[in-house]
Amino acid sequence: MRIRFEHARAGRDTSTGILVRLMLDDGTAGWGEGIPRDYVTGETLAGAVRVIQSEYADRLADDAPLATTPVESDGVVHNAAWCACELAYLDAVGKSQRRRVADMLAGQLGLKPRRLLRRVSGVLSAGPVEKTRRNLRVMRLLALRDYKLKVGADAGQDEANLSEVNRQLGRGLKRRRGPTRRTLRVDANGAWNLQEAVRHAEMLSRFNVITVEQPLAKGQEAALAELRRRTPVPIMLDESLLTLAGAERLVRGGQVDLFNIRVSKNGGLVQSLRLAGLAHRSGLDFQLGCMVGETGILTAAGRIFLELVGRRVRFSEGSYGRFLLRSDVTRERLSFGYGGFVRAMTGPGLGVHVQMRKVRSVARRALRLEYS
Repeated sequence: MRIRFEHARAGRDTSTGILVRLMLDDGTAGWGEGIPRDYVTGETLAGAVRVIQSEYADRLADDAPLATTPVESDGVVHNAAWCACELAYLDAVGKSQRRRVADMLAGQLGLKPRRLLRRVSGVLSAGPVEKTRRNLRVMRLLALRDYKLKVGADAGQDEANLSEVNRQLGRGLKRRRGPTRRTLRVDANGAWNLQEAVRHAEMLSRFNVITVEQPLAKGQEAALAELRRRTPVPIMLDESLLTLAGAERLVRGGQVDLFNIRVSKNGGLVQSLRLAGLAHRSGLDFQLGCMVGETGILTAAGRIFLELVGRRVRFSEGSYGRFLLRSDVTRERLSFGYGGFVRAMTGPGLGVHVQMRKVRSVARRALRLEYS
């Protein structure tokens, strides 16, 4: 990647994931992508490869592979692996039938595509205030409206960064509407315990933060209802939000205000859209998140998600493309434009063309599975 991106759980300047290429009997090929993160879903690269070989490849040969849900075993939810397989299937079928995936899923799920997509947010990684100051200036030059700051590792540094964001964005953070309104949310990546989260809440509200993402570590969900009662800042869940059944439990328990839905983390487009439907029915807001280092394949999937959920989505992340990556595997350049605006995908399948020479230049390992 062009920059090193840091948060409370990890720091990275490279991204490693899985690409799946699915070839149909008629010779049409489709591509999918998944990015396993062991601290999110419990998946490793090796485990993702094994579950594709042992279970997911067989599912793709079934009559209705989209009706299945990702495998859960021994505390691991194999969402990223299934996402790569599902997207490859959707891309291949869409290209074979000369149909957009957005139109295919709209018909199956009873949704209506909307071509006007939500602007994407600027995401500021954790780090010294000088870095935050520099990166925020660049984002302001791009006229971004919504911002997210990574926090949690160092309280003093967090306060300095929040102060800098407030200084630069000024009155825009206090406006409720209008073209000059700006928003600020923070992401702790599970860095705090209950008492620490309560202490931080006052500071966050003082700095015009409208929601805090994943304040408690995954596994501490039982304390979330108490945290909601004791803090004024709405809680968005990410690492704790993996499956539809788990999301339903969180809603029933009064433990969440907003969902952070990520296509790879949540097991593909179909599962992500079902989560968005649950949030809407429950009266909760949600955002489209992304995995750091997504290629154009997952970027295209994210835009299809945005097209299908329409104005219901509160915030959007992703489409960073060449702003973040040194190179991409797709022919299309899918970075967001001025103001954070992105366009809907127009071509068949996912709407992107994966270039094999670029895949070969970054591939570490290739496996082939054949079916008669």
